[in-house]
Amino acid sequence: MPAKGCFLASLIFAIVVSALPAAAADNCDVLSGDMAIAACTRSIQSGKFKGHDQAINYYNRGLKYYANKDDLDRAIADYSAAIQLDSKYAKAYNYRAIAYRDKGDFNRSIADFDEAIRLDPKYTAAYIGRGYNYEEKGEPERAIADYNEAILLDPQNPLAYMDLGSAHESKGELDLAIANYNEAIRLMPRFTMAYRNRGRARLYGGNPARAFTDLSQATELNPKDAYSQLWLDIVGQRNGAPSRLAQSISAVDMTRWPAPVIRLFLGQLTPAAVLAAADDPNAKRKAEQTCDANLYAGEFFLRQDKSEAARLFRLAVSDCPVQSFKERSAAKTELKLLGDTNETVDPKAARN
Repeated sequence: MPAKGCFLASLIFAIVVSALPAAAADNCDVLSGDMAIAACTRSIQSGKFKGHDQAINYYNRGLKYYANKDDLDRAIADYSAAIQLDSKYAKAYNYRAIAYRDKGDFNRSIADFDEAIRLDPKYTAAYIGRGYNYEEKGEPERAIADYNEAILLDPQNPLAYMDLGSAHESKGELDLAIANYNEAIRLMPRFTMAYRNRGRARLYGGNPARAFTDLSQATELNPKDAYSQLWLDIVGQRNGAPSRLAQSISAVDMTRWPAPVIRLFLGQLTPAAVLAAADDPNAKRKAEQTCDANLYAGEFFLRQDKSEAARLFRLAVSDCPVQSFKERSAAKTELKLLGDTNETVDPKAARN
């Protein structure tokens, strides 16, 4: 599953871009894709801008590299140039922190979030971003502290409640997780990810019927969300309902991950083929997809071979790239439900 940080970054990106200063020429701040990058470059090279105004040009181009080109190194270089021009540019530190986090450099990311918060102690997005970093590092208490601070600063922020719920869920505190997902949904009634997370928390909290309702709502809100479709199928079968996955995926892009997992559930691929499909030249993406492959293959085998399911869940626990990855949390919970406490098994042994 894509890390929730992708949603976090895109949501903050949308909020910030809507309020960007208009210092840049050629509409660099409002265009998108290659046109935006070219416009920002013209602004930078025009000689018309100095100091903070030039920093804005670099910052805007960094946003475009990050959002439109997925070019983290160039985004970081531009944020760094913006910071060099204006050392008090809190937003540039915040977005460089996001890019460092996406590269897996949590220490640099946290240092930049620290600086953004020092420069602007009421920077809600920076608290949320730093909290997510702490959650990925396996430090849920520090994450919870940051999310609570974000809520104090902005009590109407649904993302802060959703992430606070996620941190409590990673600690196994399902009642607290559900309470925060409730608040996120109250503030944003069409928050698909909050419905999906609450559905999973309700499943593992022993309420599969309400979990099914939540996941049905998630798929209605966003029929393209493949992960909500998968979890609806998992919960539906635990409720004794026949699978409707073949009918419900008409809106899902079956050319992209996790399409191979869906094909596994439909009986069109083997678990080995799904694992092979998880391979990717991007190491981070490969690690995330391999975690997915093991968790969902475990869910598939849970219906017929619990020992094989447990082996795959142990692999998901040991191989998932970050502590906060929801598939890792689900695998740990499934092992507990199976009465298997050997989740720290040597990964090499687990593969045999």
